[in-house]
Amino acid sequence: MKAAAERFRTQGYAATSLDDLVDATGLARPSLYAAFGDKRALYLAALDRLSARVEKAFDGLGALGLPLRPMVERMLVGAIQGYLSGERGPAGCLLIGTATAEAATDPQVRAALSAFLEMEDRRIEGLLADAGSTRPAACARIVASVLHSLSVRARAGESRAALEQIARDCAAMVV
Repeated sequence: MKAAAERFRTQGYAATSLDDLVDATGLARPSLYAAFGDKRALYLAALDRLSARVEKAFDGLGALGLPLRPMVERMLVGAIQGYLSGERGPAGCLLIGTATAEAATDPQVRAALSAFLEMEDRRIEGLLADAGSTRPAACARIVASVLHSLSVRARAGESRAALEQIARDCAAMVV
């Protein structure tokens, strides 16, 4: 599953063929079908898996009990690390980089993306409230928007230094 998700993240859903998934996973087509159904089912499972991983990361961040600004910086800089990784270079976020395109024509992908964004907003709002924000809902939407922008900018090849400056600027702005 991880290898397939990485291939989707790198190439996008439409550009990832079954042969690409066979190559990435090492499974033969019949085994791939038996394990996941079809390409779309595997993609949807990859989106669900990523959403669960992000939610777990929010749990870990909350357990640290950091003050507001360091917590926001850690959240954003931690995401940058992942966004700069990829099979062939910086690949950004699977959901932001690929599901946004697929959501326009696929109701299930749209629902998965919507659920992810709702979870992300809710969890960031809770983290900000716990860290003492006086405007946690508004600031959560800003922080989430910056997370999405960082994903796009990483995929476009922006430097780590530039991305980290954006993270610091956002953290300074929401305190």
